[in-house]
Amino acid sequence: MPAGRALVVILVSLLVWAVLYAPELKRSAEAAPVGTRRTISLAILEPLVWVTDHTGLTAAANAASRAAGRDPNAEVGGVNVGVDPLPSATPGDQNDHHQPVVKDTDIREPTPDKQLRVAIVGDSLAQGVGFAADAVFKPFWVEVFKQGRISTGLARPDYFNWMAQMHTIVDRADPDLILVMIGENDNQGLLYPDGTLEQDIGTFDWAEHYQARVERFAKIATSDGGHVVWIGLPNVSDKSRWDFIQKQDAIFQSVADELPNVSYFDSWNTFAAADGGYSAFYRDGTKVSEIRAPDGVHFNTDGYTLLTEKAAQLATKDFDLDPKTYAP
Repeated sequence: MPAGRALVVILVSLLVWAVLYAPELKRSAEAAPVGTRRTISLAILEPLVWVTDHTGLTAAANAASRAAGRDPNAEVGGVNVGVDPLPSATPGDQNDHHQPVVKDTDIREPTPDKQLRVAIVGDSLAQGVGFAADAVFKPFWVEVFKQGRISTGLARPDYFNWMAQMHTIVDRADPDLILVMIGENDNQGLLYPDGTLEQDIGTFDWAEHYQARVERFAKIATSDGGHVVWIGLPNVSDKSRWDFIQKQDAIFQSVADELPNVSYFDSWNTFAAADGGYSAFYRDGTKVSEIRAPDGVHFNTDGYTLLTEKAAQLATKDFDLDPKTYAP
């Protein structure tokens, strides 16, 4: 086929794909960091979506997606994958009826007929912790609620509102212990409900406003007597990200130090190499284990298990979590 004809075929194929999947592409663009690229993408896609909606192409594409086993209206990133259903709300549930916690307390002792309730919340890192928690915590004593949602964070409540979701988790699951791991996706501007944007990432103003969100989130999590272990972000293989992640971890630790019933677990230094750099391996005495995923960000199965065990041990130390509830 002549090169010109091949180019035309490629362009037509891309155009057909863009038209058929415009709604999904638009949702992906809406989830992207606020900026010029997102603005241009939405400017191009919104007219396409209008056309597909009014010509029936959206319905046809959605039907094809469902036939292939995909939900075309699923949130971007599959944030509902691996999320446990929460107990049904009771008529008395409401978001703002809890009183602020004013002093540290111990976690209640579980019984076989009244299990300890443990919620795992955050982004894709928290999803890994959630799956490990099913193995680490003993089901006889503990009920685990996996609430990790990939591609989410505290910067973009327009994409996923973690403040509202944390209220829902507290109201419906009433967790005794919450393991939080979030922030991997927050290296972007902070969007506010009125549409304004704190775009100077990493500046003093950005850090101050981000810390306010972290503090509000932790206060919601502990508002009904729950206890939080806030797991800091680990170091990653990409050194260019270290400075920002360390600033985030400093914010997480500062909030944990100030609030009752909140403890901070330092995953950066716990799993760093001897020289403080990135390592995919963890040494425990003479035993060396690979604990990180190939992407240099996440953990593998062994790593998440180890991380969850250490978070539970910190809860035992700081909140008197009964050691019989988990199995190293």
